[in-house]
Amino acid sequence: MGYFSGETGRVRRSILDLAWPVIIANSLQVLAGTVDLIMVGRLGVADIDALGAGVNLVFFSTTVMIGVSAGTIALVARAFGAKNPREADHFLLQSLIAGVLVSIPVVVAGILFAPVIVAPFSPTPEVQELAASFVSTIFVSTPFLFIIFLSTAALRAAGDAKTPLILGVVENLINFAINYTLIFGNFGFPALGVHGAAIGTSIAYFTGAILYLGIFADHRRGIGIRWEKPFVNWVTIRRILRVGVPAAAEQFAFQIGLLIWIVMVVGFGQDAVAAHQIGLRIQSFVFMPGLGLSIASSALVGQNLGAQKPGSAELSAREATKLSILIMGVIAIFNFIFAPFVAYAFVGPGPAHDLSVTFIRIHATSIPAIGMFFTLSGSLRGAGDTKWPLYASLLGTYLIRLPLSAVLGYTLGLGVIGVWIALPVEYYLRSVIIVQRFNGGAWKATTV
Repeated sequence: MGYFSGETGRVRRSILDLAWPVIIANSLQVLAGTVDLIMVGRLGVADIDALGAGVNLVFFSTTVMIGVSAGTIALVARAFGAKNPREADHFLLQSLIAGVLVSIPVVVAGILFAPVIVAPFSPTPEVQELAASFVSTIFVSTPFLFIIFLSTAALRAAGDAKTPLILGVVENLINFAINYTLIFGNFGFPALGVHGAAIGTSIAYFTGAILYLGIFADHRRGIGIRWEKPFVNWVTIRRILRVGVPAAAEQFAFQIGLLIWIVMVVGFGQDAVAAHQIGLRIQSFVFMPGLGLSIASSALVGQNLGAQKPGSAELSAREATKLSILIMGVIAIFNFIFAPFVAYAFVGPGPAHDLSVTFIRIHATSIPAIGMFFTLSGSLRGAGDTKWPLYASLLGTYLIRLPLSAVLGYTLGLGVIGVWIALPVEYYLRSVIIVQRFNGGAWKATTV
């Protein structure tokens, strides 16, 4: 009871009330992709490589969406903190419009250039063909994915984390049912393999986007959409992007670095690529508690700054970070000990399994630092200070991870294990940078 007493206890309750639905909702989303990978894995290593390459390219395409959402969170949270729901509605609508507009080039690129885009991440022609089929299909659904992402960000910024959880469950059930049907050809449908996974996921995105728009039109969640003149407000869109561009640049730089990192792994063969994709999928699960606490901290920091309470904003950020390090530390221990059993969920005995175990254990050593970096970065973004997470990501990715991977993996001859060792080194450096920025306190005076 004492843990939740006083102001600190109230802050902890607020953090957990916001964080746990986010963690569950995001975990379910990652679970859907993981189940797809497990199902596709029954078809062969080439299918694992193809699906993994396609999913990584989808993540890369969402960097612009992340930039818009960073502006959405900061502005909507401050509007709610200032008790101005009409302004929050305005920021939501303009964010959705911005998201749809920036998704159009992504759709065009995915349809026209899929074989070229997937080529660097495909160790064989078979993988390239499968990955191109996945990308050309799923990129069509990008506008719907962007609507889901931005709607979720706005609701959480307004303090509603449960609605995205409910809709996330619906999306995942649809995704699983259609993918199970189309990947293997059940219930009389053709067996489409990786292409079937893309179709199922796309239909789930479309359904989720329609549900969110229906909820916002109904105005029962404290934030909604309404007709405005002008419908496209370029002044507001520029304001959203001004806050969000550093976050987009951070994710863009991170995803470019990730893709280069994957290309480095391709040189070590198909089993290494499969192990890397499995490890990245495990990493996606591991990210969830840190991401959930990051979003909770971001919303609370923004709301408190909007209410002119910088001390409460700092307290929220510090308590969220403590919880993140604790939870992520427990996950790190679990993953390190049970890595062989986790890997068996994706692939049977053999070189790919053994390499997967190695990657999972190396990655486990970085998990507490990931929790710290995610949560404090989210706190800074909630304040509108989006540049320092960018700086930390750039330094970590391009001065540490990629050069160190090249030196250890190729120059010193440690192979793919050397490439992976660079990961924990990078995240501990990122954490040092972000802690220094947060402790400096300049973020409290950021204007948005």
